[in-house]
Amino acid sequence: MGDSIASEGDCEEQTFNCIDEANAIINDVKAHVAEICISSKLASDATQIYLNIRTIESATCCVQVTSRGFKIVSSLYDTVDADKRMAAKLHIDDEEEAAPEDDEEIFETPYALLDKISPRYVESFGNQLCQQLRQLQQMRTEFLEEEEEEEEEEDAD
Repeated sequence: MGDSIASEGDCEEQTFNCIDEANAIINDVKAHVAEICISSKLASDATQIYLNIRTIESATCCVQVTSRGFKIVSSLYDTVDADKRMAAKLHIDDEEEAAPEDDEEIFETPYALLDKISPRYVESFGNQLCQQLRQLQQMRTEFLEEEEEEEEEEDAD
């Protein structure tokens, strides 16, 4: 998270920030997954934290979050697999064999990771966005109606 050597106090602050970051991620995507939480069994430190995720499709995985990004480390909660063939275990591409370089796939955002492992994530995210746009449009319409009423009242005076 930081490029310079940190003092002990700085490490505590970075760990706190790592937890804050994880909580922000959880709050941001929780509507689009069946479950997401910080691993209670895998140790977190100033540079990494682990999240357990169950997708809408019920696939489970453990994700390592670092400054490099998001990396699936197991298809089981609270686990880091020695075997790096996560794509095969999660059945990400049933028809295609995962290339060796895919074993270490690191996603820049939680959205990119979810897009890869959960087809219904995109649908859920899109539905929420449409709902928010409809609400915004409704608020705008109500605002314009109120504005017109105020103008009519001013003209009547």
